[in-house]
Amino acid sequence: MLDECLTPSVKHYGAILSRQVSLRNKGFHFCGGVILSSRWIMTAAHCFLSFSKGFLSGVTVVVGEYDRRVEDAEEQVISIKSISFHEKYQHDVPMSFDVALVQLDQKIQLGSFVQPICLPLPDESSPIHTSCVVGGWGRIKERGRLPAILREVQLDLVDPAKCKYVLQTVTRALHAANTVVCAGQERGGRDTCQGDSGSPLVCRARSGSGRWEALGITSWGKGCGRSWGNNSSRPPTKRGSPGIFTNVRLLLPWIKYTLRNADDQWRGRKSLGNSGLCSVQDGIIVENKGIIRNPPRYVDHYDNNELCVWTINVPPGSSVLLQFNHFNLENDSYCHYDRLAVLIGSNRPVGIFCGSFLPGPVLLKNTQQVVLVFSSDMNAVGSGFTLSHQVVRKEPDPECGTIVAVKEQNTLSSPNYPLFYTNNCSLRWVIYAPQGHIVKLDFTDFDVEESNGCLYDSLTILGEVQGTEKIAVLCGRSIPPPVLSYHRVMVLDFTSDSSITHRGFKATIAFISYTDLFDDKRRKLGRKGQRTYENLDDTKEAVGMSSSSRVLFQEVKERSFDDEDDSSESSGREK
Repeated sequence: MLDECLTPSVKHYGAILSRQVSLRNKGFHFCGGVILSSRWIMTAAHCFLSFSKGFLSGVTVVVGEYDRRVEDAEEQVISIKSISFHEKYQHDVPMSFDVALVQLDQKIQLGSFVQPICLPLPDESSPIHTSCVVGGWGRIKERGRLPAILREVQLDLVDPAKCKYVLQTVTRALHAANTVVCAGQERGGRDTCQGDSGSPLVCRARSGSGRWEALGITSWGKGCGRSWGNNSSRPPTKRGSPGIFTNVRLLLPWIKYTLRNADDQWRGRKSLGNSGLCSVQDGIIVENKGIIRNPPRYVDHYDNNELCVWTINVPPGSSVLLQFNHFNLENDSYCHYDRLAVLIGSNRPVGIFCGSFLPGPVLLKNTQQVVLVFSSDMNAVGSGFTLSHQVVRKEPDPECGTIVAVKEQNTLSSPNYPLFYTNNCSLRWVIYAPQGHIVKLDFTDFDVEESNGCLYDSLTILGEVQGTEKIAVLCGRSIPPPVLSYHRVMVLDFTSDSSITHRGFKATIAFISYTDLFDDKRRKLGRKGQRTYENLDDTKEAVGMSSSSRVLFQEVKERSFDDEDDSSESSGREK
């Protein structure tokens, strides 16, 4: 572990020490790893290339280790039962899908200094420059010695585009850039090195919950701690690279599939089973109607550090209706900790729920796949949730309290329109445009109780599901000008209070391609190459500032459009 200060550190003791493991061959450390559960370790596939099945009998996993010269308080030495490698693992540099899951022949005794790591959530992403930590007993410099004490180094995530560019300077194969995460600094000095392979790249969750997640697995790199900002001007043998880590978020389906299959074999059955990361049965749901719950009984509580994923495949032309019957998770107004997320596909959130308030129905219109992700941290637990799911051909009219997910250009209106909406009503629409498009909302009618600041009845337009980006708050009796989304998602929240109702609103949804939008912007600005909204003047022009309609507009500067994808060597370091 190469660090500028070259001193052992326990700054992130709970994040690294309690999760880190040492892989040893006949007592000698050769790779790192991380605890997934009481019977499973995650590490790098290339760590085992030099071992035959016969030699594996001499390989052990040491948990609770800190100082290799002494026996630590909760240290345990455990033999290996089996190893699973990713079927797409490519050993030749640049390595890709460099991951192995190690099944132990006995359970780890968890304790204060022996804990499993959290896996990243499928529905979140990690912004560039996120500060992460890697621990290990790897060399302190190229061709240097292995330290006796667990070390750590702080590395920042590198922009994926920059990562891909640097990889082009050290290897010709570019496919690996899509399966890895890069972390490090251009000037060098901080890095992983030989002996750190398999150790986790651990980062704070984006949600701000404080939980540590394994975003990467130490895989390979060009040298140890070399600078890499000016690679193109150097001879190939002198070039460097940031640390290259296998992308764990990309591996989540494979991890759960592997653990689930091992669990099924152990039980001697062929059902979907559970994954070892989830205390109940999860996986693919083929029935058009059924119940999803965790835990299996109301009197129980769900477990800490769970990750459950249910996937509902929907027949063409159908929709899915979710209805909650029970809901009790750890209470947190921002859903940073325990939570249940409902997504279209794998990366388009519709709702994120926590606390003890029973959510209303969720109607996902004309979608091919619905994914439910339940996750819990290592703290408080609740009695969980029970919900029913049903594939429907004829969509019910959305009632107050419903969340409606929309993927098509369509017409929206307030409840009961053109009759008066009801008191104490709340209705949310989550609209997703296709890739490369934004959402445009055009009003054909608008009649909502008017108030100073739209404090009573209102239509709030948001830029994302979490509700932190307000585009506009609308009320009054004048038709507002068109509204554009910041990205490919737009959220509409309609609410009414306990008195005075009106006709409501009617609006049409249209999707505008980025190309058309930028062409229009270039025509207005009279210049080319504009790639971001610098002051949202165009959006202000579209939204308008109608005094009669009481439009409240929040200016947000320098926003870029963020497309999301709808799909979904033995040392590991060159000397």
